[in-house]
Amino acid sequence: MDIDSKKSEPTVVKSESPSWGVAGEIAKYTAVLALMAFSVILVRKKLQHITWQEVLDGIATIPTHQIVLAVVFTAINFVVLTGYDLIAVRYLKKQLPIRKIMVGAIIGYALSNVLGWMIGGTAIRFRLYASWGFRLIEIIALVSILSVTFWLGMFLLAGIAFVLLPVHLPAEYQELLHFSPQLYGFIFLGAVGIYLLATIFIRRPIHIGNQEFAFPPFRLSLLQLAVSATDFALASLVLFVLLPPGTVNYSTVLVSYLAAMIVVVMLHVPGGIGVLELVILELLAKHSAEGDSNKVAVTAGLLVFRLIYYIAPAILATLLLVRQEWKHSRRKRAELAAMNSGLGNDPPE
Repeated sequence: MDIDSKKSEPTVVKSESPSWGVAGEIAKYTAVLALMAFSVILVRKKLQHITWQEVLDGIATIPTHQIVLAVVFTAINFVVLTGYDLIAVRYLKKQLPIRKIMVGAIIGYALSNVLGWMIGGTAIRFRLYASWGFRLIEIIALVSILSVTFWLGMFLLAGIAFVLLPVHLPAEYQELLHFSPQLYGFIFLGAVGIYLLATIFIRRPIHIGNQEFAFPPFRLSLLQLAVSATDFALASLVLFVLLPPGTVNYSTVLVSYLAAMIVVVMLHVPGGIGVLELVILELLAKHSAEGDSNKVAVTAGLLVFRLIYYIAPAILATLLLVRQEWKHSRRKRAELAAMNSGLGNDPPE
């Protein structure tokens, strides 16, 4: 997409949202913690007829090859996650080695999965990309593109799942939808189609209030869809392979995972603790006449999923972040030493 040179920089949000100060921040995080605690209580209530020993036995029955598959799919998924940051960097027309882009993506998403998007992903990216020479306005634009890419893939996969795949939701949730899942699928796909058309025909930035938006080129938008959709497909596949064969079909796991992620993102719950488990248990643990044994299988799969997909990458990301900070600190010390050495060699006035 060609844009005037004066407006060639990607769009950033220029909103002036009200600040509620320290009291507002305390209230916000208190509400999030309360929500997490409430969700954990609901999960515990939902599993009140299941003992920890049964869950541990359920974990022990997961075949080794399924765990290996889950680890492999997780590793592939984190390679795919690099695509989010690569798209954003290319959109900004910045030159950054792929090695650094991968480091930023892995650290950002792994810690975001555990600490939440704002605390983990956004804050870490501000730190990393600022140390790589990005300006504040460029980092804001980068984070905005990451968010758009995230939702595009969510809508695309949800639309495909509802329209084409055999999704079996509990009857009470089918009733709450009011309309058929297929209709919602067409709405999601329609939103994606409108976005793609906008990238073709809207060549100049558009203004909404005090915010300005510029669409990326069409080919880059297609890449956004491919990366995000592959991300969600792989993440839900990790969970699927950890469930006993025949427990539920993949398309239902996919929709359940997408629904859980929407709730987690909207509520800003760090790591989705409690919320992720509650939504997935609610949608997946009702598909078998076997009752509690089905809940045991889903719960065991969820716990291993959280270990493989959340905890292990977060540990690796923390080590990478420490290494990155050490390298940055060493470079700064070297620059300072060189500057001091240069000053010391100046001839006296």
